[in-house]
Amino acid sequence: MIGFDASAFGAAMTATKNTITEAMGESTLRTVGFAGAEVFRDQVKQNSLKHKKTGMLFDNIIVKRLEEDSDGGRRQVYMITVRNGTASSPGAFYWRFVEFGHKFVPRNKKRSKTGRTIGWKAHRQAAELEYGTASAPAYPFMRPAYESKKQEAVDVMTRTLAEQIARNAR
Repeated sequence: MIGFDASAFGAAMTATKNTITEAMGESTLRTVGFAGAEVFRDQVKQNSLKHKKTGMLFDNIIVKRLEEDSDGGRRQVYMITVRNGTASSPGAFYWRFVEFGHKFVPRNKKRSKTGRTIGWKAHRQAAELEYGTASAPAYPFMRPAYESKKQEAVDVMTRTLAEQIARNAR
């Protein structure tokens, strides 16, 4: 009969786990998360240039860390968004109209047999389309960036995590 003692292997695994846990601090997770978000931000900016008029949309695409959803050294959440601006520095408030298109609802000129106008609710439903209209079509730039760069972002985050762990484990 052959005997095998796995206690040395278990101790080595525990030591390795402790080393990785110590190396995985909040700053490491922030670095890794931001590296992945940068990939998406750059692609969103590139996509937004296809329908460039003033460049304000391009200049206002940012990466934002969501502190309320982030949980210290366990989870970091980032969002690619567009600055809406303030009264003193206008941003690209119109980005949703570009991304999703917008509905154009003309004046309600329809009248029933009694001479009264048809209700606004029915009028809006008749004019509604899912993604814009012929006069205001959608030019999506965020969703295509996400769909095309998912795997690249995972690769960048994996590479950055390996670099951070190697750097912090020294």
